[in-house]
Amino acid sequence: MKKVLYYLVSFFLLSWPLSASLALSPENHLADEAQEQRAMKLFLEVRCLVCEGQVIESSNTDFSFEMRKLIRQKISDGQSDQKIRDDLIAEFGEDILISSNFSKSHKLLWLLPLGFALYAFQKIRLLKKTSESSE
Repeated sequence: MKKVLYYLVSFFLLSWPLSASLALSPENHLADEAQEQRAMKLFLEVRCLVCEGQVIESSNTDFSFEMRKLIRQKISDGQSDQKIRDDLIAEFGEDILISSNFSKSHKLLWLLPLGFALYAFQKIRLLKKTSESSE
């Protein structure tokens, strides 16, 4: 009897870490492998808004878990990848995607430093020309 008790305690102690590691991934994956691959591809394009720019594929936050669940649900409902992206942008804004579209505000942010550089170059050239003419 003592030996049986020893084996039962040993079994539970050895299987306990395994059960804890299985509980770390509570997500239900899609049954269709092609759909799951689509979901994984979208997970790499969607940014976790809680983390600092991390994609939801590698984030363990509740937000990322819910986003992965939502994307899998939309895929199983038959929505296209572009429709899912558009819905996410409509709900969370353009910052939800890692590679967001180049909007007017983004153009201004990219062109403003170029404008300052051209302005500074023009001023330097003008100052150089006036200093050469005064000598």
